[in-house]
Amino acid sequence: MTPLLEPAALVDPMVQAKAVWKSFGTQVALRGVDWTVPRGQISGLLGPNGAGKTTLFRLLMGILKPTEGSLTIEGLDCFEDRVLLKRRVGFLPDEPVFYNYLTGHEMLQLSLGMHGLDPSALARLAPWIHRLGLSDSMHRHAEEYSRGMKKKLGLLMALLHRPSLLILDEPTNGLDVESTHQFFEMMRELADDGTAILFSTHLLDQVEHLCSHAAVIHTGRIVASGDLDAIRGGRSLVEAFLELTATKRP
Repeated sequence: MTPLLEPAALVDPMVQAKAVWKSFGTQVALRGVDWTVPRGQISGLLGPNGAGKTTLFRLLMGILKPTEGSLTIEGLDCFEDRVLLKRRVGFLPDEPVFYNYLTGHEMLQLSLGMHGLDPSALARLAPWIHRLGLSDSMHRHAEEYSRGMKKKLGLLMALLHRPSLLILDEPTNGLDVESTHQFFEMMRELADDGTAILFSTHLLDQVEHLCSHAAVIHTGRIVASGDLDAIRGGRSLVEAFLELTATKRP
């Protein structure tokens, strides 16, 4: 097993996991995860299918409770303080689900109400709506949206309350080349403004383009974490990933 790469010294990290285990009956999904995510940076979470990425995201969102260990965001327990954390965290799932009988605009209004925000806050999103190419679609019902359009609407909902942490699960699935480029630019701008961004992806080139930090999870364990140069160790990111996850080329 390749030894864990310790991240650079992080003072007051955005996310901190300490010896996190998660079991479902006899099935162990996470095994003693120790991990930190820095503030104001874009971090990637990489791993093969079934490695534990989705379970870790569900723990971060307070949907699940760790079997053992602690997981905090800005010092708040992800499960015990999950209601409070909803005000600080934005989440985009791989497959956003909406009420089909509501329009995109109505979904944003509903989200505003759930966050207790004034309707005028919706005006903040106007530039983002335009940049994502949804200006002419906001009054269409969500059931008419393509997968890519649903991803864009989900991103807008995740950004609505100005979260300090943005968690994105496979955020570019369903996006075309132009929309993916626009997504890259938006993520960089948000990070420059101090938002911590954590996203999972199977596309290692996106990590190369976007991330300053990353973690590799394999069979429920974080097998490497830190800045990208440390993880690569003089190799390409693909080579490092394959070695760390014991994946062999055909």
